[in-house]
Formats: sequence, structure tokens, C-alpha cells
Amino acid sequence: MSPKSFLTDHQIKILQLRAMGLKQSEIAEMLGTSRANVSILERRALEKIEKARNTLLIWEQINSKVSVEVKRGEDIFEIPDKLFRKADELGVKVPYNTAEIIAFLVEHAPISDRIAKRDFTLFLDAKDRLRISECILEDFDEIREYQRSENAI
Repeated sequence: MSPKSFLTDHQIKILQLRAMGLKQSEIAEMLGTSRANVSILERRALEKIEKARNTLLIWEQINSKVSVEVKRGEDIFEIPDKLFRKADELGVKVPYNTAEIIAFLVEHAPISDRIAKRDFTLFLDAKDRLRISECILEDFDEIREYQRSENAI
């Protein structure tokens, strides 16, 4: 395993060759292994990459300026006001208008016909970017309230 990656050297090599357009069978022949083995290594590499992305998203969510939970069945037209109210409570300026937030949700959130298909979190990250996470951080608001009260002392 590379010391700076969750991927093994074999996984990296396979991903590089796949990015060059090679088929799994061609890679297997080059590496002297079976196509099934290449398939397994590629699948495991992609799973690791997805976990790494989710981990980074959770980190960004933890360090976000403001976040709101959206529940399954919620109408996306209600979400911008929810975000603005929460931001006002926290003294955070949201650099987007309602239309921009709705357009972002339509493009990036698990939405169908204006309705949230499953629970997710909408948050404004430390760089003022809107982000979507399907990880709901329990007691997150309570921790923030505690931190604010401690900083006020």
C-alpha cells in the first residue's frame, strides 16, 4: 500500500490502465492475472475512493459554517428559508439567493419532483460552497451551541 493512499500499488496501476481506456481483460493479460482478479481489485479500489470522498465530506460538514437537515418527503422550496433562518441564528451570511439554492438542490441533492427522496444535510462549507451530505451528524447542533457558549465566557 502506498503510504500516502488507501490504495495498493496494484489498484493504482489498474486504475491508471483503465483511465487509459484498457479493458479488464487486456489489463489481466498485461499483469499476468485473471480478468476476475482485475475486476475485484478495481471494485475494491473504487469502494476505497468512495469511502475517502465520504470521509472528506464528513470533515467538511464538521467544519461547516451552517448546516440544515432535510428529511425525506420535504419540499425543496422550503429548504432555502430553513437555511437562511439557521444562518441568521448563527450570524452567518449565506452568499446565495433562494433561486441559486434551489438550482443547487435540483442538481446535487437526492430530489425527485421537488421532494427529498431520502434524508440529507445541506451545508455551507468553510469556503462558502453549498454541499450535500447524506451523513446526518447526531447532536451536531448541540455541540455547536456548547462551543458558542464556551467562547462567550
